[in-house]
Amino acid sequence: MAAALAVLTWDPQLRGSLIVLLAVVILCGSVYLLLATNLGAKVGLLLAVAGLSGWLVLLNIIWLIGPLGTGPIGYKGVAAQWVPKEIVTGDLLAHSGVKAVTGTPGKPSTQFPNGWKYLPVGTSLEESAAPAADAALIPPAAGTPATSSFAPPFTTTQDYVDVAAYGKGGHNYLFNFFGYKVYWRIRGHYYYIKHQPTYVVIRVSPSLASVTLAGAAATLPAADVTKPMTSVVLERNVGSLRLPPVLIGTAAFIVFALTIEKLHSRDKEIARRKAGEGSGGAGPPGGARPEPAGELQPA
Repeated sequence: MAAALAVLTWDPQLRGSLIVLLAVVILCGSVYLLLATNLGAKVGLLLAVAGLSGWLVLLNIIWLIGPLGTGPIGYKGVAAQWVPKEIVTGDLLAHSGVKAVTGTPGKPSTQFPNGWKYLPVGTSLEESAAPAADAALIPPAAGTPATSSFAPPFTTTQDYVDVAAYGKGGHNYLFNFFGYKVYWRIRGHYYYIKHQPTYVVIRVSPSLASVTLAGAAATLPAADVTKPMTSVVLERNVGSLRLPPVLIGTAAFIVFALTIEKLHSRDKEIARRKAGEGSGGAGPPGGARPEPAGELQPA
């Protein structure tokens, strides 16, 4: 017994699971016990499940919407992030393995940098992808997990200079009809079924060794044009922030609909039986029975 208590005290995950399980048993079980003692075990269970599932539906709708401008609240999925697909030093087109970069063989118009949009420094897309590129270009800090499976080519962010950035994709459309992209927009908002991939290429160049004279202001690092550039290809992972509320809410709605339908069917059956009893199934109203006909008597 002491060993079991020691395990519960030591393992926070096991202790947390038991706390949640005990809370569910006490709260939901007490409600079911109250309903079962007044309405019966079966009807009490249906009402308890209907109430719990209906409350979960409303709760997940609130989780899904969240406060205006802040996104979902409550139980969330994976946040959107930039994922490094490759790091190439030298000729990006010749050594890349990403289809968005290499394009279609024999069609230069589909190959990098054709079809890519130049992203000036300070644009929202470039600023959102730059931290992920920096994390892939240098080793992670001590005790921090690596965000990329590629070997970082630099040691610190002072060893390179951002040269250019390019973006491609992200044009979400409703569906593709034999090569024709169909768009649906209402008041400037596009509606689509699936996100189209968004790619960003950030190109950096090794920096020259900076020399600061005594008393002079520090100079910004300059790119060493004699060395090959390094390109980081990143893909936008849109994440799944709203997926858990959608799945939980949908499952709770199905359970709620089934229990409500069962309760409704039970009420209709009770009403049908009461109507049958009152319409003559147990004899005429009032309990009066006709007297048997006797012989005709002369007037």
